[in-house]
Amino acid sequence: MIFFFFFLFLVKSNEVELGELLLSLNYLPSAGRLNVDIIRAKQLLQTDMSQGSDPFVKIQLVHGLKLAKTKKTSCMKGTIDPFYNESFSFKVPQEELESASLVFTVYGHNMKSSNDFIGRIVIGQYSTGSPESNHWRRMLNSHRTAVEQWHSLRSRAECDRVSPASLEVT
Repeated sequence: MIFFFFFLFLVKSNEVELGELLLSLNYLPSAGRLNVDIIRAKQLLQTDMSQGSDPFVKIQLVHGLKLAKTKKTSCMKGTIDPFYNESFSFKVPQEELESASLVFTVYGHNMKSSNDFIGRIVIGQYSTGSPESNHWRRMLNSHRTAVEQWHSLRSRAECDRVSPASLEVT
């Protein structure tokens, strides 16, 4: 029994920190608009050891299990603590809000090959954890008021395991 708890401690202590993302969400029912602000990220996993990372965030709206819309932030050069302050708006009728999920994926831009995956979270119907579920619930209960929260990024494997919406995006 003691060995089991020691093993769990070792597994937890070896987890890689992928960074955090500060998001603000609000819903305007009269306009049927879901507004997303990507405010900033901090302590992102560095993907380029020579010059820091060039991170950007891809935001994907998934209705049920179907990808509906993709948007992305600008790329911030040479930083692991980017400030974005970028706003995005998605048309989501109120009757479709319950089945919506937002997939936030942070990548490091790579000129030589495909972009480097840093981390992901899902907020909405298929949230990746209780912090994401709580943010979504607070937003639903605060129509027309922005709800801001930090989120710890997760691995692609973890997101795919707990969120069907994560499997629907690239």
